[in-house]
Amino acid sequence: RAPSMVRTTVQDLAAAVEEPPRQYVVHERDRDHLLAADEMPDPIPLIDLGRLMAADEAHKLREALQTWGLFLVTNHGIEESLMDAMMSASRDFFRQPPEEKNKCSNLIDDGEHLEMEGYGNDKVVTPQDQGLSWNDRLHLRVEPQDERNFAKWPTHPESFRGMCYLSTHQEPRE
Repeated sequence: RAPSMVRTTVQDLAAAVEEPPRQYVVHERDRDHLLAADEMPDPIPLIDLGRLMAADEAHKLREALQTWGLFLVTNHGIEESLMDAMMSASRDFFRQPPEEKNKCSNLIDDGEHLEMEGYGNDKVVTPQDQGLSWNDRLHLRVEPQDERNFAKWPTHPESFRGMCYLSTHQEPRE
């Protein structure tokens, strides 16, 4: 049965408006906790996984999480060609029409509730004047392998599942 919750994708919204709808705009009064681009630490922290057991690298990781909330990683063992292929397959997925992406929907059968895995945008229950997140996402469990829910994994592009499989079966570099 078709989901009863009407969902508009970010791509649909962006194509139809010149400015984001008001519910996606963060009000000036709510920006106090956000850093402006010119206030960001420079550069984005770079964490070497090969050195993570060293005290100085662990300290860099802690600092990155406290100041940025994200970091770049080196020496992770994933080949650049595989990362490029995964990015390409992901872009191909998000460029598909909504009908195709919704085959991996994170809506539960009743159409009113969401589950963690799958494609969609998150249902946000907030006060009416709080800004909403301008995103669509595809969340998939990759590990442990026996907990993968392939019903939520895209079949198009055809390379998608293969890329994810390769990423979990590659031998680490020495």
